[in-house]
Formats: sequence, C-alpha cells, structure tokens
Amino acid sequence: MAEQCEMIVGFLVPHRCDHPALAHCVTCGRGFCDEHVNLTPQGMVCLACRQGLDQPVVLPITAQNFSPADVAAFQAASLWDDDDSDLFSDLS
Repeated sequence: MAEQCEMIVGFLVPHRCDHPALAHCVTCGRGFCDEHVNLTPQGMVCLACRQGLDQPVVLPITAQNFSPADVAAFQAASLWDDDDSDLFSDLS
C-alpha cells in the first residue's frame, strides 16, 4: 500500500501526514498510518471516526472550523512537494 496517510495534522499549518498509509478505516474507508488508526472490535478505525468527526483531522477543535473545501486544499497542497523541490529557500 504505497498511498499516503490521509489524516490532516498540524495546528498552525495544517497539512497531510507524510507517513505511508498502512490500513484503511472500516468506517470512512480512508488510508491511515499506524499513528492515526486504532484497532477496535469492529476493525481498524481512524482517530477522526473515533472522535465522531466527518473530516480526517487530528485536532477536533480545529476540525469544527474546516470545510470540505479546506480539506481539499490541504490535500492539494500536500502534492506540491512530490518532486522533492522546496517552495521556499533558506536565506540564512
């Protein structure tokens, strides 16, 4: 399973988790790494579903303010760095 974890992490700069997905949530079907999925009697469930959230966000307080468009923007932004080139330069 080569896909990336779909959890949105980061409080000041929300972005997708950069770990590879190891399992799919039985509730929402998204792929998550071992940090963002838990084994339950029903199967593997992501942290967002365990918290009752509709969006794959680690911080529930922050998730209340994200729209589906915000989550789509975070996912699109996570694709910008796929070529290992930095968008920002170190000017120090």
